[in-house]
Amino acid sequence: MDDGVDAKHALLLGRVPGDGSAALVMTVLSTARMIDQACARMLSPHGLSEGRFAALLAVEAQDGASPSAIADSLGVTRATVTGLAEGLERSGLVTRAVDAADRRSHAVRLTSAGAALVAELIPVYSNWLGHLAAGVAGRVEVVEALAQVQSNLRGSEVVGADAW
Repeated sequence: MDDGVDAKHALLLGRVPGDGSAALVMTVLSTARMIDQACARMLSPHGLSEGRFAALLAVEAQDGASPSAIADSLGVTRATVTGLAEGLERSGLVTRAVDAADRRSHAVRLTSAGAALVAELIPVYSNWLGHLAAGVAGRVEVVEALAQVQSNLRGSEVVGADAW
């Protein structure tokens, strides 16, 4: 759609009267979905998803870290990181070895192929992000506005018509 809202969100938006708040949120949701899809298309030829790419970046930043430490840095569960690490290991991008200091844990490290892929993708990803933001005026204000939406989300644990 021309107004930045996809068909699903337009259906919801059409039922909510108001001051533009719903249009803002629906446009953000539509945009996020489009970004996720574009990111998946960009990373797919490299055998990566956004989660796998994030895991590679976390391993690069914390060479030899445990899956638990990587999970903490990514804000996901240890089980999620274990699955990601297993797939990345099968692809030859990371190694997992028993941690000498704690034999119950593993140390995850990038292989040379993993390091080369990260080095290749960082400028591609950076250029892509720049392309997405091209022509957007008031970037600082947009970031601040989205941070406010995030803050509002953190403060709204109760869902339902009676909550507000």
